[in-house]
Amino acid sequence: MGFPGDRETSRAAMIAGDNRLRTDWYLYLQSEFHSKLEFCVKALRSSLGNGFRLNRCKEICIVASCTCTDDNFVNNDDQPFRGQRNVEFDWKLTKQVFQSQKSNAVISPLSVKILLVLLYEATGDAAELSETQTKRELRTVLEPNGDLNATRSKYRQWLDSALSSHKDYDLEIATKFFVEEYIDVISKYQIISDHYYSATVDKAPFSKPKIAAEQINSWVNKTTHGRIAELVTADGLDGAIITLINAIYFKGLWTYPFPEYTPTLTFYGNQKQVQAPFMEQNGQFYYDDSAALDSQLLRLSYRGGKFAMYFILPHQGKTVDDVLDKMTLSTLHQALWYMDETEVNVTIPKFKFDFSEELNQPLKDIGIREIFSQNASLPLLARGKGARNEVRVSRVFQKAGININHLGSEAYAATEIQLVNKFGGDGTQIFNANRPFLFFIEDEDFGTLLFAGRVEDPTQ
Repeated sequence: MGFPGDRETSRAAMIAGDNRLRTDWYLYLQSEFHSKLEFCVKALRSSLGNGFRLNRCKEICIVASCTCTDDNFVNNDDQPFRGQRNVEFDWKLTKQVFQSQKSNAVISPLSVKILLVLLYEATGDAAELSETQTKRELRTVLEPNGDLNATRSKYRQWLDSALSSHKDYDLEIATKFFVEEYIDVISKYQIISDHYYSATVDKAPFSKPKIAAEQINSWVNKTTHGRIAELVTADGLDGAIITLINAIYFKGLWTYPFPEYTPTLTFYGNQKQVQAPFMEQNGQFYYDDSAALDSQLLRLSYRGGKFAMYFILPHQGKTVDDVLDKMTLSTLHQALWYMDETEVNVTIPKFKFDFSEELNQPLKDIGIREIFSQNASLPLLARGKGARNEVRVSRVFQKAGININHLGSEAYAATEIQLVNKFGGDGTQIFNANRPFLFFIEDEDFGTLLFAGRVEDPTQ
């Protein structure tokens, strides 16, 4: 940081809060300062003396700002999210999926999470003295603190922010219950689902699976702007009485577009080398070389400042699997926190691919098992023949895709949960992504993880 003590020590000192620093912060609120930078300089001189360099002051300013704001502060400065990310489930699921894949993969943890939270809402009243195993598993994995009201408020706040119209990007998120014609969703549950999660209900003739599949696929196709034409098949709906669907579509333009010219360069995959079109530019970007992850991290923002795409490039001699083995929420947060704006020579391939995966086993592996069993307890979901606490989840399935080019990126996903009757550094940095890497797209106001992907071959 430019004063005695290493980077971690200086951050810890700032977070712990020196009394003189806190005093200066209070005085600042009463003073005539008009710049956070001026405050940081004044506070640091008071607390630490003059033995520091001002060229890294912006990093400390961010720390001071974070300690005085709520985790969900609005990001107006095109900076990385600096609050506490509530994405433990998201990355656990992502790791489970990617560690079983040795090829290109992309998923939307958010799409899955929204549907599972809706199932959590159906497990029973929070005031009940006893807690079913179904409820316990969903609560433990999705919301360890068990504060359902806080969960509801968080989703409503994020959806209101994300779905507000914006000229710089397109984002659509839609959730729908398709239920058999003789089944009714319990009115209280339907009101909660609509109010907090913007989930709506449609009847579907599952006894005529071809017609039901056409109805569901038409809705998904429209929501994803034609990118996912078929999520379900008639055969796949056999035995279904309720299907929960969430669809997400995102299209954003880079804040700093790449030149249209894309030279053909070599991409060194684990199994083979391929020739692929690459995008190149120099500029000021948030970057970090992380020893904790054995990777370089790069952030490319989208116009509007709300969303950004992050690339995680393993060091030479390391693989994506090596990075996944080391990745925890703690090591990822550390690497993201250390990102700083610097001059970077960026070279990344264009890529476009789709991916589909049944998520039953990955969800079981991270602790969500009971919803798939005969013991599943979802009493608040619906009533009707074969529905009142007589359903279990038969399948969690997602289709997703990503398209990255010189102008920006487009990502989309649709997730289905089907229920059946259960008794039936210094200087210019070089970031050359010419080998397999990870990426993710994040909401920079809330730290919400929209999409995550693994690229093994940009030509496939």
